[in-house]
Amino acid sequence: MRWLDYIRKVLDQATERRKVPERRKFIRHPVDVEIHISPEHLGDRENVPMSDVGGGGLAVQTSVFYKKGTRLKVRIPYVHPPFEAVGVVCWQRILNDQYEIGIRFLDEGSTIQIRMVEQTIQIEKYRKRLVAEGKAASFEDAAREWIEKYAADFEGNRS
Repeated sequence: MRWLDYIRKVLDQATERRKVPERRKFIRHPVDVEIHISPEHLGDRENVPMSDVGGGGLAVQTSVFYKKGTRLKVRIPYVHPPFEAVGVVCWQRILNDQYEIGIRFLDEGSTIQIRMVEQTIQIEKYRKRLVAEGKAASFEDAAREWIEKYAADFEGNRS
């Protein structure tokens, strides 16, 4: 079973049991994952850390200034299959000696997929925490435990 199908199935089961009123439109999760971005029609790729990720897009830190409206290819290689989408720069700000930019995805399919990616990121962080605590945990075991403990909060924290 693909990771996306597995997470969707288990998350659906967990959230059905614990309904939480929707407060915000999209979740914003701080993350520390490196991803790839590049202007849509150029092959030059930049590896950048994500600042946060949410249903509508994500934020990254970059040394390159991108104007609002610039179309960027986004690739998150460590999830399987790799997440790839085109987004548009919707905001930017100076952050120390770099820029932080917000990228909004252009199609509904990418918005749905990024929800699975952000859940995968949170589960992997949780799995690593378990391992650091001396508990051996497969991704599947960590996913089941994380979903049982945090899925309702994850779904309920919409921004």
